[in-house]
Amino acid sequence: MEKDKAQSILSVYRPGDQDEADPFFAEAKTELARNPELARWFEQEQAFDRAISEKLADLVAPFGLKTRILANATPVATRQWSWTARFALAAAALFLLAQVIGLWRTQSEKTRTLAHYQQEMVSFIKLDPPLEVESHDLAKMQTWLSQENAPSKMDLPRRLATLQPVGCRVLRFRDHKVTLLCFKRGGDNLAHLFVVDRAALPKLKPGAKPVFAGEGEWMTASWAKEDDAYMLVTRGDRDTLLRYLSDT
Repeated sequence: MEKDKAQSILSVYRPGDQDEADPFFAEAKTELARNPELARWFEQEQAFDRAISEKLADLVAPFGLKTRILANATPVATRQWSWTARFALAAAALFLLAQVIGLWRTQSEKTRTLAHYQQEMVSFIKLDPPLEVESHDLAKMQTWLSQENAPSKMDLPRRLATLQPVGCRVLRFRDHKVTLLCFKRGGDNLAHLFVVDRAALPKLKPGAKPVFAGEGEWMTASWAKEDDAYMLVTRGDRDTLLRYLSDT
């Protein structure tokens, strides 16, 4: 194998022994014993990668980044990768790693708070959210949500239920699937309802009054019923939300 090709392959070798058994690197690694200059370069490259990894571990990603990355990820068919394709994929992965490693490292119990949930979900809808199902038929969407093992049998406030649904999708918060239902309020305005298993937000108690919070131009109202936690989000103020939370 030529030195330049071996160097390109080894440049995506991760520090430590996690790639030790990967056959993708096998031929390139044999060149290390034959080429002292390549071996010196590889040792320096690994030391640099370890230093970068330590720095990245101290970064904290912005709220909602992981939610949006996972929501927009599309599955691809399994296929064989050339070494150039693997190199490009690894480069993209390193870029994303710098953004998400801090967030993934903080998925402890203390981060499972309502404030974090509000910030992550609102950050997702600040840009027009891509919907996986677009329909005015709530029953159709509930059937699809059930097939996705996401919350589907929700207890909607009566006034919210009078709005026309426009679509839904499934997100994630920590290890829980989150249902997003969008309703048309008038014009281009939407009301966004998030539903998640109450285990994700244990401090929300059924029967308690909704918890209101502002996120810039957005207002959120969060409450719990039985085993589910609900959060309604719209542009506007507290009074805007109260109109849709009434059962009368």
